[in-house]
Amino acid sequence: MRFGVFDHLDDSGVPLQRHFEDRLKLIEAYDRAGFYGYHLAEHHNTPLGYAPSPSVFLAAVAQRTRQLRFGPMVYLLPLYHPLRLIDEICMLDQMSGGRLMYGVGRGISRSRSAFTMSILPPVPHSFTKPSRRSASV
Repeated sequence: MRFGVFDHLDDSGVPLQRHFEDRLKLIEAYDRAGFYGYHLAEHHNTPLGYAPSPSVFLAAVAQRTRQLRFGPMVYLLPLYHPLRLIDEICMLDQMSGGRLMYGVGRGISRSRSAFTMSILPPVPHSFTKPSRRSASV
């Protein structure tokens, strides 16, 4: 059995620099303890997420761990240029010696965050309706 951690990097009430350093030290402890993976949520405009750019924080994780696999829970695709994102994913994977795990998605629903969704482009119809192929399976 493998164990991993799902993290929000939510508001801890301490100065942000200390918050990041404390969390990185905790992730180093996960690595030493033999945890399999660490996943970071990407949130914007909420106290749940003080890592709106997961690749930046995960680059620090790559440098401070040796065996821990890691990655974002989901890269929010509407917020990234495709070439930029694939470059970041490749770079993180190389920096970590192949330990990066990643997921992609469209993000939260419009009803969950009117503000955040108001600044995003509309979700293409193909992402909101199941295809015939997936519906018949």
